Amino acid sequence: MAAIIACILFLLYRIKSMKTPPPPSEEPRTITDGYSLPNRGGEAIMRRERILSDASLDGDEYDNLIARLELLFESEKLYLEPEVRITSVAEQLRTSKTNLSKAIKMKTGKNFCQLVHYYRVREAMRLYAANQKLSITQLYKAVGFNSKTTFNTAFGRNTGSSPAEWCKNFRKTSEITGKGNGKNKRSKG
Repeated sequence: MAAIIACILFLLYRIKSMKTPPPPSEEPRTITDGYSLPNRGGEAIMRRERILSDASLDGDEYDNLIARLELLFESEKLYLEPEVRITSVAEQLRTSKTNLSKAIKMKTGKNFCQLVHYYRVREAMRLYAANQKLSITQLYKAVGFNSKTTFNTAFGRNTGSSPAEWCKNFRKTSEITGKGNGKNKRSKG
């Protein structure tokens, strides 16, 4: 019991010391891209400033966060990176992964992984529409999936069909409507 009380007191001390402003004898810190450097001559140590908040957001802030996420995904295409993680995306959006996760779930009904898969599948469909000679393997690698099985599963969840079925139907439809890119049309003659 004494050990538990000692741990609690230690944690309270640590929390209080983190919130205590620096003594007046220290020079002010300068901030550059989320990092601060204490001005102590040659002893400057880079320290990450806390930019993330664990405070819960309200509905409008979740809307804003999702809008910023969509803009980031559309402009930077982060979802194409095979090792994209919610932590790194949250840092880029200057929020906590908890808030980002809640916003995604609340506004899309998906989790982060499902949202990334949605964007990847959509991109695979766009790529195939532009070049019908792409194989399924080329597609899943081009959009950031590490395995064909995961690609097939995500594709099925987002479209209701397998990638092969979707590609076959797309080719049929584009041949009928004449809206294909012409690369896969057979000439009779």
